[in-house]
Amino acid sequence: MKQFLTFFMVAFLLVGCSNDDDNNYHDYHLEYTAVKSADLPNEFIYGRTYRINVTIELPNSCYFFYGQFDYFYEGTARLVYPIAHVDDGISCTDSVREVTFSIPVHAIQSEPYIFKFYQGEDENGEDKFLTIEVPVI
Repeated sequence: MKQFLTFFMVAFLLVGCSNDDDNNYHDYHLEYTAVKSADLPNEFIYGRTYRINVTIELPNSCYFFYGQFDYFYEGTARLVYPIAHVDDGISCTDSVREVTFSIPVHAIQSEPYIFKFYQGEDENGEDKFLTIEVPVI
């Protein structure tokens, strides 16, 4: 039995470490993608948790969204940068797609929340934002 397990482990390692994986490998990169809209309440009630729905636009079939985003604190502001997975070196179709995801927000500050949703860069390379302020009661 011990010899069988040894044989099985050696065979598994040899197959698992083969160089035949090149056919399944593709190049990709991650990039921030623009927010088209965000659905927020008119106000937050202190202490409650909310789900904010955010809609992004994926410009072609090489873009995929897997629920990843960067969420930065800047004083009372929250900066939201959705992250797209972009396949490189393959043919893409021009099919623009919208994807909606949600972000949980626990209202634990008494000051208004200022949400800044990334919308790309301007002609000077500066980030542009969809800015929405939500008061807390």
